[in-house]
Amino acid sequence: MTAFSIPTTFLALENAGRFNYWGAPYVTLTEQQREARIRTHMTQVLWWRAIEWDRTSAEIIAFSGDDFLRPGLVPFGGNGYGDQYCWYPQWQTGVDMPVVFVLHDEGRGQLFARDFAECLCRCFLRSFADEDPGGPHLMPHVLWDAHFEILQPFLTSEQVDVLSDVRGHLSATACDEADTQIAASIPDLSLTAIQPPTHYNHEYLDRVTLLRLYDEAFSFFRELVEVEGRGEFTRKLEEVKAAKAKLGPI
Repeated sequence: MTAFSIPTTFLALENAGRFNYWGAPYVTLTEQQREARIRTHMTQVLWWRAIEWDRTSAEIIAFSGDDFLRPGLVPFGGNGYGDQYCWYPQWQTGVDMPVVFVLHDEGRGQLFARDFAECLCRCFLRSFADEDPGGPHLMPHVLWDAHFEILQPFLTSEQVDVLSDVRGHLSATACDEADTQIAASIPDLSLTAIQPPTHYNHEYLDRVTLLRLYDEAFSFFRELVEVEGRGEFTRKLEEVKAAKAKLGPI
């Protein structure tokens, strides 16, 4: 199992307040205070539609897994619809960890970015692919320039060039095309990102479907135990075997 540590870029941005939307607990603010915060801080906070910075570094470090996500995935942000951005040390080949985007309703995780800087670039572009990223508060080019200035110290020269080129003809289409080009350069890697059940309702599923589901669950938990060395999932592996055995001989 690969060791985990939060990328330094995330910590630097957090320490600079770039993820701190409200400056105080949301429930303690009035509607007027929230509106004022949006008007005055949209250029200072990475207030993007593609990703929500809904976890602090302390909460990320404290995450030790749950019964939902595949073990090894470390969630650090969401998109407001139940999908999650996760670091996945298991796929790490360089200095920084890759980012996997997990679709909660499909159970799949797709490699989204090879490192956190690339994740920032893609989320930045995706947010400005919206026709009105600043809403009624700011012109898009004003918000773009402010956020680009925040990001630039953490990006590669190639990434800076891509974003600078988009800024030269800033539009939703230009942002979408640039993100598509980055996505095309990322390896096509995916994994089962949501833990399957260890038991299915035999009353409502036919035998063929049940056998397929149990085989998939067995492969999932066997990989965790035998390949990744996660012995704590041995019990779930045995539960799947026992549930499948109740179907009788194949």
